Amino acid sequence: MGYVKVKATLGNAQRTMTREVEFMADTGAFYTIVPPTLAKELGIQPSARTKLTLADKRVIEADVSLAYIKVLDREGVFLIALIDAPEPLLGATVFEGLGLRVDPSTGNVEHSRPYGLAVLYSI
Repeated sequence: MGYVKVKATLGNAQRTMTREVEFMADTGAFYTIVPPTLAKELGIQPSARTKLTLADKRVIEADVSLAYIKVLDREGVFLIALIDAPEPLLGATVFEGLGLRVDPSTGNVEHSRPYGLAVLYSI
């Protein structure tokens, strides 16, 4: 299949500043990764700091924040990590949160379930 690129709208949580961004799909990553320079351009400010384990097993400290993300016809506000990376990475929390998946046979992003908040309700 190779690498999968995903066009998405990225912006601050209030949606006052947004831009279309090309992400590398990384379904093995928990967080969506946004370079700090891009985050700053969009008014996304760090809100906390946390330790993260990278794919090569290194542990780093990184700023995290909330960001608006829209992929296809679905949108939400998600926790992202601000890491100086060569390109933005779209992580599993966004795919799961929006009910999307990457089809490994085509490399396309598609719906994995109906869109909307899933709630378990019992009386």
